[in-house]
Amino acid sequence: MAIAILMPSIEPSMRTGRLTRWLRRPGDFVEAGEVVAEISGAHGTTDVEAPQAGILTHIFVAAGGEAIAVNAEIGRIEPGPPPPARSPASPRARRLAREADVDLSPLAGRGPHGRIVEADVRAALDRRAAQEAGRMAAGGARSLGQAAEGAPVVHLEVECRLDALEVFRARLNARGLAPRISLLDCAVKALALALARVPEANVARAGARHEPARRADVAIALGHEGEIVAPTFVSANEMALDEIAAARADFLAGRFSSDSFEECACLIVNLGGLGVRRVLPAVMAPWTSVLGLGAAEQRIIVEQGRPAVATMISVTLAIDRRAIAEPAAGALLAAFKALIEKPEGLVEE
Repeated sequence: MAIAILMPSIEPSMRTGRLTRWLRRPGDFVEAGEVVAEISGAHGTTDVEAPQAGILTHIFVAAGGEAIAVNAEIGRIEPGPPPPARSPASPRARRLAREADVDLSPLAGRGPHGRIVEADVRAALDRRAAQEAGRMAAGGARSLGQAAEGAPVVHLEVECRLDALEVFRARLNARGLAPRISLLDCAVKALALALARVPEANVARAGARHEPARRADVAIALGHEGEIVAPTFVSANEMALDEIAAARADFLAGRFSSDSFEECACLIVNLGGLGVRRVLPAVMAPWTSVLGLGAAEQRIIVEQGRPAVATMISVTLAIDRRAIAEPAAGALLAAFKALIEKPEGLVEE
């Protein structure tokens, strides 16, 4: 059964509005809730969403025309499946791709079952900008400086001692609960607490701008069905270690919830299991900082003037300098290191 797309109201007193543009064309498949048009009224603009999934068969009102009465039919959708060749992409990803002229067909999605999400499109835009900057750099020293200003990444590194954390984890895991709490689980919790304590280092992307993140979310890079995905622990600072461990186990098993791919500001890349001693990660959208974890290993350190053997790990923080300043990044690393080396703080909050 066909369903009408109606002119919405921005506010209770609104009687008419103007359709400023259509984002889809007749014959396009749309999903329920996908933004198909934009309208403007006396006090602002708003999106027009598809009331159901199907084919946009009719557009009755052209963009830029006369004012249209609220609840007037401006378009119509007929039930129907998407074309077989359609890229599996979210509505927000398709809208951004259309506005930025990004071809979705070559993109690998990080969403559930390989779905292309908004973060994948933003990453493609960053890659395109980097390529354009690189071409500019080939023209001479002036262009090279401009390219460097476009994506300034800074790396900071600390060494964390893990002996106390290993005793702490052994005590927790002795309770026999499954899954067992891992070093990565503790790193997620420590980073989230550090982000909450150092808000100037918890900065999210907002289009071409940056703004303080609303929560202390942390994503982790994982391999899934031959691809790299980055599920998110939402408000990880408020999660217990048991909850983080359970969520990590779900992620590893490919069980993702509706908020598993929430965009966040910080990502953890853990290559310690591969024997990599030191990680120097890149930073790409949607993240503004990436924490790289190397391999835990026994090393000889100097303790009170004498050599001692300790279990150590190299931790590197990569930041987008446009979003986070070095002092804030240093404070974030210091807070993370303190929580890893004195792990009782991981259960205090």
